[in-house]
Amino acid sequence: MTQYIYMDESGCLGFDFSKKGTKSHILITFLILKDRRPVISLVKKIILTLPKIRMKKGAYLHAHYEKPTTKKRLLNKLAEKDVKIATMRLDKREVMVAGDPNQLYSNMVVSLINRLYADGVVDKSDDIEFIASRRNTSVRLNDDFNDRIEYGTREVVFRPSIMPASVDKCLQAVDFVSWAMWQKYVVGDDTYSDLLSEKIVNEYVMFEKSK
Repeated sequence: MTQYIYMDESGCLGFDFSKKGTKSHILITFLILKDRRPVISLVKKIILTLPKIRMKKGAYLHAHYEKPTTKKRLLNKLAEKDVKIATMRLDKREVMVAGDPNQLYSNMVVSLINRLYADGVVDKSDDIEFIASRRNTSVRLNDDFNDRIEYGTREVVFRPSIMPASVDKCLQAVDFVSWAMWQKYVVGDDTYSDLLSEKIVNEYVMFEKSK
């Protein structure tokens, strides 16, 4: 059986908190589904509701630019679909990083994938198509990311790829989910994530301290 995992992230990889714009967290969000067509159809319908002036900026959805009503409409409808949501978050203030932040980022993704297998959210017999939203234009960094993901999941059938969110409607959907989860964890507003509560199967913390 083929399953699709769409990934988006919120936050940044910077650790210099004296710089303006450096975020305190990194958040990885997965949207897991078996059939992409209902989500693609949903995003297309939402796009058709956008005003013409918004359409001129590009006929695709980006949560950061959309109105609250659009965000709530998409999240409400997404919650009706056969999807699962999982997250991995890291409070960068809790760790000391001496190495490559890109390696840390890849480790977070691999950790989330492996935990989903361990918890039975996805099965090792499944054929997984993993599509990540492109966060940079460096071919080398994207290739390194794919290599690390493939190596970290080498015991299962797992095919990673990276593409711009503008070309894949499901990546646009997971962008909204990631935005909603960021509001919950970092901003402290669970208005949007509550709309998805029944679809959230796992919420992990990287390097979580034992209590």
